[in-house]
Amino acid sequence: MKADEVVEAFIAHLGDNGYPGLRIDRRPDAENRQSKDIDAIAGQFAIEHTFISTFQEQKTQDDWFKKAMSGLEQELPAPPYQLNIISGFYDIHKRQDCQSIRNAFKTWIAKEADQLADGEYTRQLPGIPFQFRVEKLSNATPGIFFIRHLPGNNDSLPLRIHEHLTSKEKIEKLIPYKKRGLTTILLIEGLLSPNKMRAAIQGAFPDGLHPHLNEVWYVSTWGNEADNFTKLRKCVANQK
Repeated sequence: MKADEVVEAFIAHLGDNGYPGLRIDRRPDAENRQSKDIDAIAGQFAIEHTFISTFQEQKTQDDWFKKAMSGLEQELPAPPYQLNIISGFYDIHKRQDCQSIRNAFKTWIAKEADQLADGEYTRQLPGIPFQFRVEKLSNATPGIFFIRHLPGNNDSLPLRIHEHLTSKEKIEKLIPYKKRGLTTILLIEGLLSPNKMRAAIQGAFPDGLHPHLNEVWYVSTWGNEADNFTKLRKCVANQK
């Protein structure tokens, strides 16, 4: 989802949970031609959206994965079963021929997927420079899905979150609205579960949030669907 769509979904969530009728009153960043500004004002809330790269080089890896796999499911006939093609997060990178990888997957799926029995398999094929797993499920939602395993080691995340959320680019935009008495919210979008992101936020801010930031909310948009908005931290100090 685009950033403005995530913000709109968040405001709808607030409207359904204690703030009926809440809507976007202004989009300061779209109005302000002199400098960068926050994304939205809705009632008493001043909202700034940001995306946290959950893993180092995440955007680069995402771009290469999309180059190899984007739209591939739609180019193949829809099967009457679910076929999950599972690779590692860093398996596809810039030193590889994405078109060759794409073509090899298309050829293999077209020739062999129908012949597989339900179950889980490991494959290493010509034209694909890494092993991948295959799951075939006849009783699941039909379709072909390309999935990446997220890396397990993410020790740098709290430090990167602290640097990102305390940067002048984010905080300075919220200061004028905090001074006007609005509730300042930083809406984080990412790929982790809410519990894992909460732990990372607590590691990044053990003594509380920046004084100009009232609340931090989080939404996981893995799969391009924004739901399950979660308040991670509120106010400044003495958070548990």
